[in-house]
Amino acid sequence: QDLALQNTAPAAAPVAAATSAARPTEAIDFAKWGPTRREKLSPLRRTVSRRMVESWTTIPKINQFADADITALLALRKKYAPAYEKHGSHLTLTSFILFTLGRALNKHPRANASMDDASLEIVYKDYCHIGVAVDSEGGLIVPVLRDADKKDLLQLSSELHALTEKTRQRKVSIEELQGGSFTISNQGSVGGSHFTPIIYAPQVAILGIGQGQAKPVAIDGKIAIRTILPLCLAYDHRVLDGADAVRFLKDIIAGLEAFAEADIKLK
Repeated sequence: QDLALQNTAPAAAPVAAATSAARPTEAIDFAKWGPTRREKLSPLRRTVSRRMVESWTTIPKINQFADADITALLALRKKYAPAYEKHGSHLTLTSFILFTLGRALNKHPRANASMDDASLEIVYKDYCHIGVAVDSEGGLIVPVLRDADKKDLLQLSSELHALTEKTRQRKVSIEELQGGSFTISNQGSVGGSHFTPIIYAPQVAILGIGQGQAKPVAIDGKIAIRTILPLCLAYDHRVLDGADAVRFLKDIIAGLEAFAEADIKLK
């Protein structure tokens, strides 16, 4: 089963050619310089590799970097996390990001679209299904959380936890890996900072999230220590222009920095 990514459409001929061209043309005997060992790529890793080469060679990608001050957001998380635990849910930074992204994608539909190369049309989607990259023992798997723009924070937190656990246990279904319209990749749990994620075609954008770190920041002429979250929006320049990407990213940051407490409180 193809559990690597949610997009299972066959590659176009130009993609196949590009993939073929990227392969090494000459085998190298590494054992000439010392002991070696070999390991076959798993079906999952082969699929991930193929998809990454396809994306890299066919999408004109731009990376937009930014930082978000999540000091206040983390304080809200600490305040309400126990209440969410009582409901069997885990309130995480990714939960807040999913909530914020769902609203931002409604405002910026191009970031939620796809490019139809055959007809040269932009396909706008009236749904918001966000893929969440999960680091499993078998490799990178991207399950999809449906209708992120229509769910409250408790629903998103509960579904995210359940979906992540299913993915790590390799119990996620093919259907749960398909239909994503946008993807996030959060490396914060393993200590990553800024990085440039690869777009999951046929999507047109992906948000890379690093680890929040305490840093000195100038506020009203005074230095304060704030928790700063590194972000990178990678986007397809055929669909999104630089100004589009900046506005989209600014709305994400604004949503995280001024997260409404009313959206956290349990009803």
